[in-house]
Amino acid sequence: MITTGQELYTLMGSLNGDADLDITLAETLVATAKSMIEEERPWMVLRKTDTSLSVSTSDTWQTAKSIAGITDFSSFHTEYPVRVFDGGNMISYYQQTPFDRRLEHKDNSGTFTYDAANKNIYFNGIHAFNGTVYLNYLSTSPDISLTSDAAVWTPFPARFLPLLAFYAVQVHKGAVDYDDVNARMLEPHNQVYQALHDAMTKWDEKLALSELEHNDPTNLYNIPRLGTVDRSA
Repeated sequence: MITTGQELYTLMGSLNGDADLDITLAETLVATAKSMIEEERPWMVLRKTDTSLSVSTSDTWQTAKSIAGITDFSSFHTEYPVRVFDGGNMISYYQQTPFDRRLEHKDNSGTFTYDAANKNIYFNGIHAFNGTVYLNYLSTSPDISLTSDAAVWTPFPARFLPLLAFYAVQVHKGAVDYDDVNARMLEPHNQVYQALHDAMTKWDEKLALSELEHNDPTNLYNIPRLGTVDRSA
């Protein structure tokens, strides 16, 4: 099983018929593959909660809360991506409103708006209490160096790391080289890529299901589904 950037680069060379790939090109192809895969779905292992921010009852709709310190932020996650917790039993839930409609929502408590250009959050309305912000977001994984001797593409399991090599090499063979041998290798590489990608997707679906299968989000007619957690209790 490969785990490091160096091992990934070696695998890419083997898939490329033992022909060396330019290291800069190889890292660019790997970064492209990583970005495309991570943006396909809200992968369970990329879901995080940040608690570095806080709110005060004195805050107004013009009080900026910077999330620039969350360096791996990709996007907000869940219907209520922001909650404020008082440390005891009080929780306030906040839904996102459009930044270009900020003035129209400035008095709507329980909502926030996000200035993506400057990485600032603004809470609308008033706060019932002081508290810590629990911000749910989808993260990006660390950049991959093909000269690294440490584990890469964390937090994804190492068994899926070859996926990046198959993607990168098939793009290289199809877009850079045009000889008949390389052309014939495109389809086999793509088949392996698709099979490994499908396995990775099923793995993520199992992780997601483990969170949901014992939880009834609707509690229809105040009667939870058999075997689920009764949220009304």
